[in-house]
Amino acid sequence: MGARASRDTPRARRPDLATAVTVMDEAFWGARAASIDALERELARLRRAAVAHARERGQALARASVLNLVVYAEREIHARRAARAVADLALRHPSRAIIVLGDRRRDGVLASLQLHCHVPRSDGAQPVLYEQILARVRGDFDERVASVVIPLLVPDLPVFLWWTGTPPSDGRHVDDLVTLADRLIVDSADFARADLTLPEVARLARFRVGITDLNWARLTDWRELIAQFFDVPAWRPFLNGITGIRAGFAVDMDGRDIHPSQALLLLGWLASRLAWRPVERLAPSEAGGVLFKMAGSDDAAVMVRLRPRFERGLDAGDVSGVRIQAALGGESAEFVIKRAPDQRHATATAIVGGTVRAERVVPLPALGIRELLGEELTIAGNDHVYEAALATLMALA
Repeated sequence: MGARASRDTPRARRPDLATAVTVMDEAFWGARAASIDALERELARLRRAAVAHARERGQALARASVLNLVVYAEREIHARRAARAVADLALRHPSRAIIVLGDRRRDGVLASLQLHCHVPRSDGAQPVLYEQILARVRGDFDERVASVVIPLLVPDLPVFLWWTGTPPSDGRHVDDLVTLADRLIVDSADFARADLTLPEVARLARFRVGITDLNWARLTDWRELIAQFFDVPAWRPFLNGITGIRAGFAVDMDGRDIHPSQALLLLGWLASRLAWRPVERLAPSEAGGVLFKMAGSDDAAVMVRLRPRFERGLDAGDVSGVRIQAALGGESAEFVIKRAPDQRHATATAIVGGTVRAERVVPLPALGIRELLGEELTIAGNDHVYEAALATLMALA
């Protein structure tokens, strides 16, 4: 797409402007374009239609964009999932959304545009106009992706880049898109080899972009529960006496879908907070698990085992339980968090000197893509704790 691409691509016939269709609380208009110039003309045309539609209903239409959201996908399912999430978030985070779908199997470039208009619900909310552009980039597009995106960005607004799937370890299109972004969003739950890809994500920090991971957000409750054990003054010294960690993560029934990214991130977080250093990555444990030997600040050994387990009702990779073992001054302790059978709660238990000293059941909500993405779009700066966890995983790779 763009001036050069449009000369090489047959011009698509412009369809007549579609009649507005109301589905639940939304009205949709759509159009296609074969170049940036044509796309901007169609966009202006669609805006006028949306405004006219609102006036017919006696409403004032607000056009509000607070950010640019660029989504990169190489699988149709990821692009569709992203489009739904962006549409659902339009009222809270109105944006210029540009979804880039790469297809190396076909030549040429095609851009299609769809404009979404939210009409009021029964509470009388003002309708909000937001724009979603789908650009299908085909062939050997590594050097063309940024040239497609740049003219579509709204000036003077922050740029969020959501990279779906596994970011490749090389490729000019990766560097070019990350260079445009103020914040990079990934979801390591979709990484084919999290143990290799997470360190690669850490290297993208060289572009001075804030990096975040939807899978890291899924671990927020787990990190808080672990930290709360050691908020108790009598148990805090055990942080310096940790001897072992076991973390279970969910796999499918046949054990083939192994995604240890959450467990790895949890390990990276603990190790970075407690200044552990990697000593040795031992032979893989049973059924795809991982065994690490680390050293604490006093050089004492810390054995870490990440274990895959079949857990009904969990997505592959979800953490199912954590057990922290510690010893200090001749006294042993275990701090255990385990999901309840309903998977929506967890039991947190502190065992000191062989006696249960505290036990409680806490909610463990499962957030969807929409909620996770919505939270990340409110954060503009760097997540230094996440970046420190990634740096630790780089040392483990």
